Amino acid sequence: MGKVLVVGGGFAGLSAATALAEAGHRVELLESRNALGGRVYSIPSTESFPAPCDNGPHLLMGCYHETLRLFDRIGAAEPFRWIDPLKLSWLLPGGQKVSLNCAPLPAPFHLAFGLLTSNAFPWAEKIRLAKALSAFSQQPFHLASGIITVDQFLKVTGQGPAARERFWLPICNAVMNVGPEEALIAGLGQVLHRVFFGNRRDSALAVTTRPLSELGFPQGIAYLKERDCSVLFGEGIQSFQTDEKHFQLTSRTGKKFTGEALIWAVPPSSLLALWPQGTWPALQEVPRLGKSPIVSVNLILSLPVIDQDLVGLSGAQFEWVFNRASNWGWKGEGQYLSLVASAAEKLARGTEKELVDLAFGELKDRCIKAREATVLHAKVIREMAATFRWSPGSDALRLPCETPYPKVFLAGDWTATGLPATIEGACLSGHQAAEKTQAALEKIE
Repeated sequence: MGKVLVVGGGFAGLSAATALAEAGHRVELLESRNALGGRVYSIPSTESFPAPCDNGPHLLMGCYHETLRLFDRIGAAEPFRWIDPLKLSWLLPGGQKVSLNCAPLPAPFHLAFGLLTSNAFPWAEKIRLAKALSAFSQQPFHLASGIITVDQFLKVTGQGPAARERFWLPICNAVMNVGPEEALIAGLGQVLHRVFFGNRRDSALAVTTRPLSELGFPQGIAYLKERDCSVLFGEGIQSFQTDEKHFQLTSRTGKKFTGEALIWAVPPSSLLALWPQGTWPALQEVPRLGKSPIVSVNLILSLPVIDQDLVGLSGAQFEWVFNRASNWGWKGEGQYLSLVASAAEKLARGTEKELVDLAFGELKDRCIKAREATVLHAKVIREMAATFRWSPGSDALRLPCETPYPKVFLAGDWTATGLPATIEGACLSGHQAAEKTQAALEKIE
């Protein structure tokens, strides 16, 4: 079995490293920081905000098969609370609540029942919504000629204001992290196909029961060490030399690393800075992938105002509210809520006060109990490069797992997985890189 270097300890790198360790390979996982997680991390509590904060609340789903495969491999008891069958509620301006409650039936009948009985959409919009979703029941998708973006699809299929506000816009923003005018309908369609047309469990929501930094990374480290693999922190790579047969990495500490194969699981900007110039023209175009932010506002209110794990704010810029008392069992003073806005390029430019006032104002406008509460503590987190911008212009820029060098591979949610930049996309890319690496090592043997 060969020795493999994996550079980058996010979900892509951890998936690749543990899959290779499972197959018996010797792995060295190199991470520049002092903890695993990549762009998925938590900030410890401070005096000004006495609770941990995620850099952006995350929901997982039953269709995250590669993610669940990782958790199963490393022996992490699923750190999620499942909402199965799928149930969603939205608070409307003025305080009314509407819901979509799917039934414990096989897919897609669970969704059909949920739409039929939902009070979130007018009857005519339910029909158009169901008909639009049916376009993604089988691959290739049934899309009209020339339809590229989500916005074009919504116009052609006649989606009404309630369906747009409570279904299409929130799911597009959350999954694609770009608005419907820019998001690829084929990309969103991949998610809709997996969510609603597999089995019922695929559409179940999974709310994390602990902060993101505890979401499998400690178990992943233990898994690797138990198999005589290494996890080395503080080893940011400073140089990369390679040819058709050999490669060598040099870290900022001056250490040199080599092996039989290498997986880069780092952001595209880091890869571009280290890659030998002039050897891969496609890599030079990677900066055009762009970046899209996620903004979250964390509030500790003087009294409880929400009793669900999460709830949508219909028509708000902060579209989802996570209840950390329910999610994590947080038991501090007051109620801890995290409000999240995806595809938040304009919001990200706001001041902390502006964002707190906006988030709390949107909550009070839709939650009557919140009007009686005061903000005890607030913390704003801007993840400016949360994802790349998956748009018609950037789709062809996503790089494959393979590189010009036969022993060097890529992993990352920005690579050409066919999925958006989600945890599932990252895990899928890591597993694909592990499979390609193992095949390459078998050829060497």
